[in-house]
Amino acid sequence: RGEPVVELKKKLVELGYARWSNPTPYYGKHTVNAVKKFQKSYGLKQTGEVDYKTQINMDKALKTTRIFLDPGHGGKDPGAIAYGLLEKDVVLDIGLKTANYLTKNYRYVEVKLSRSNDTFVELLERSNMANKWHADYFVSIHTNSFIGTASGFESYIYDGKVNMEEIKRQKEIHSYIIKHLNSPDRGMKKANFSVLRNTQMPAILLEFLFIDNYNENKLLAKSSYREYLGKITAEAIANTFNLKRK
Repeated sequence: RGEPVVELKKKLVELGYARWSNPTPYYGKHTVNAVKKFQKSYGLKQTGEVDYKTQINMDKALKTTRIFLDPGHGGKDPGAIAYGLLEKDVVLDIGLKTANYLTKNYRYVEVKLSRSNDTFVELLERSNMANKWHADYFVSIHTNSFIGTASGFESYIYDGKVNMEEIKRQKEIHSYIIKHLNSPDRGMKKANFSVLRNTQMPAILLEFLFIDNYNENKLLAKSSYREYLGKITAEAIANTFNLKRK
């Protein structure tokens, strides 16, 4: 039972394997039969259960976009610290709010996070998680820091070999975010960051403001502002992938 069952039924209706007009959150025999029909069509084992292969094939059939969000740092690694604010806490909240906005407002998008609480995750493991999940896009979320004198927003992609999709998505996401921020544009950059180097899908790293800048720190300390950053980040992702609103 639950909302995921409702979403599954909506997918089955969209694919033509069921006719529910008002899907319930109950996974009963009709759901099992509809899933079996889908599995048969795609040459899968007809179990009636939505296992990994069934989900992957269903997502491909619906062109579901998989977004992997990576709030930086966590656990024993606080990231940058200034005025009592820890980067790991700020970026986790932004990441959670981005995920929530995406899943609540857009169709055929799935979101996974490298961490959803204050835990430490090794850099390579973050990339591995996204690779194993077969994400379509990887978004690493950070705040910046530089002796309290810098300000603004910047984004990064890998400084090695990248394809045109990676360049295009950085431009679209960066442009959307900076348009909705009253903050200096520090530009679209490239770097040899682990999470950009080791992901098998296009990836971007976002640096939201400077936590050691007094004025920007005051903004980042506000829950309402972090919610706004989550909203515009989600909208920027939705814009580049042409996601449809619910």
